[in-house]
Amino acid sequence: MRHCLMKRYFHIAIISLACCLTAACGDNTPVVELTQDNSTLVKENMINANRVVIQSEATQIESYVNRRGWEMKPLPCGALYWQTVSGQGPAINPEDTVVVTYRLEALDGTPFYTNQRDTLVVGRRHVTVALDDILQQLHYGSQAWMIAPSNTAYGVVGDGDRVPSRTVIVYNIKDIQKSKKVPSKGKSTSMGLLGENK
Repeated sequence: MRHCLMKRYFHIAIISLACCLTAACGDNTPVVELTQDNSTLVKENMINANRVVIQSEATQIESYVNRRGWEMKPLPCGALYWQTVSGQGPAINPEDTVVVTYRLEALDGTPFYTNQRDTLVVGRRHVTVALDDILQQLHYGSQAWMIAPSNTAYGVVGDGDRVPSRTVIVYNIKDIQKSKKVPSKGKSTSMGLLGENK
């Protein structure tokens, strides 16, 4: 009995000591407040990190283009394209509803979508900024290659399916046709309106 009481007092003493130490440490815990200077520093660090990513991607893209000997033109968004077949149809205009068929892959050739077909309205950025920009440079029936830095493609989050975060993507645009079918607002997918992923 006496042994049990001693054991119980010992446990109580240990718990009390632990509580005292915790309270004492809590009083001396430094509090870091986010001041205006800290906020500016965080923004500057993020900007610098983005610059590093953009420069790294630019180097990868340049190497990719040089290996293939492609003569690419810049798009307003910063992506590059090379038209391989000049379409015989009329020029593609903003607000045109088009059906575009393409292959999507990484710079190392890893395929994301091998036969993607999207119906979308040009100029509304339903899929990616880069795809929207290139469509406005081409005619119906055109074929082209395009390299889109991650900030003109799926950015930091990826497409939520197959394209990872911060990925430079290569488009092989196989066909562009005018569509009479206007995509409905409720049918958006990660790859575009009325997209068919294969």
